[in-house]
Amino acid sequence: MNFPIPSFIPVPGAETMQLISIVSLIVGICVTVVGVLFLFLNKRKGKKKNTLAWILICVGVLLIANHGIQLIFRR
Repeated sequence: MNFPIPSFIPVPGAETMQLISIVSLIVGICVTVVGVLFLFLNKRKGKKKNTLAWILICVGVLLIANHGIQLIFRR
């Protein structure tokens, strides 16, 4: 369905949206790597609390999945 977009809503072009998706994909990879590093560093120290590491890993994976799919199925 194509709904008319009001003129007061700024809509970025296709190239800008692709650039945003690529940057978000890279940020997702970096956040996931930081989460995995925190997870392994906490295991080495013997700490039981890994909540921050798992939150970072989950957020990174969600960013990667969301923007990866957007890049694959781009029109």
